[in-house]
Amino acid sequence: MKVDVEKVYKDALGLWVSGLFSAISGNNPQLPFCEQKDIFFSLLRTWLAEGRILFCDPCDPLGAPWKADVDEIVDYLQARWPVSVDSEYDPDLNVYFYEIPAILWVGPSGEIIGS
Repeated sequence: MKVDVEKVYKDALGLWVSGLFSAISGNNPQLPFCEQKDIFFSLLRTWLAEGRILFCDPCDPLGAPWKADVDEIVDYLQARWPVSVDSEYDPDLNVYFYEIPAILWVGPSGEIIGS
């Protein structure tokens, strides 16, 4: 399924990471959950590489930007994904989104927009 990446970005800009995850399915309601998850991590990887998003450092989860390479950040996030989750509405997924470091959005003028 083709995802309108720019629409997802626009819809999620400034939101918590859970808002990004929901924007994927909101723009693609027929998308199976497993594909939504794959697209989520793919977008994180791409947008981190492009400098469109950052994450707070795990040692300072609501503060300083994480100074690690893209693979390290995405690997960290993937390793903490709850294995048993099979729905966007699973409470364990909600816990995951609150336990991972906060996402920081880079606005059009380079300003950091915290969620």
